[in-house]
Amino acid sequence: MESTISFDLLSPEKLIFNDKVGMIIIPGKEGDIGVLPGHSKLLTSLRPGRVIACGESKNFLKSFFVSSGFAEINPEKCIILAEEVSEMSSLNKVEIEKQLQELKNQDSNESKQKYQIAKSKIESLSSTHYEKL
Repeated sequence: MESTISFDLLSPEKLIFNDKVGMIIIPGKEGDIGVLPGHSKLLTSLRPGRVIACGESKNFLKSFFVSSGFAEINPEKCIILAEEVSEMSSLNKVEIEKQLQELKNQDSNESKQKYQIAKSKIESLSSTHYEKL
């Protein structure tokens, strides 16, 4: 069996990541999904959260934040089409916390959605759940 799976991460503007990896962890709508080579076919929507790409020996390669989107998985390839993609290393916790305060008391649906995404960014930055990868 193949030890890698092809992984494409796309935003509406461009291809963000394209490589063969050993494992991908994606924020599925119902919970995190671990994708390994040979994974069964799956199409899922994404919730705001962290996408983690790991090498063949399951070592950490890259981490991204996606605001929403879809993932298509088959045994040879995983494609993520995301609304907004940021490298986790580029997120600024202080700026996001400031944005949260500004959005906190706004009532529009767009503001509420932006608030939830900003809150998810803070949670992703603070999470130690996948530190051992």
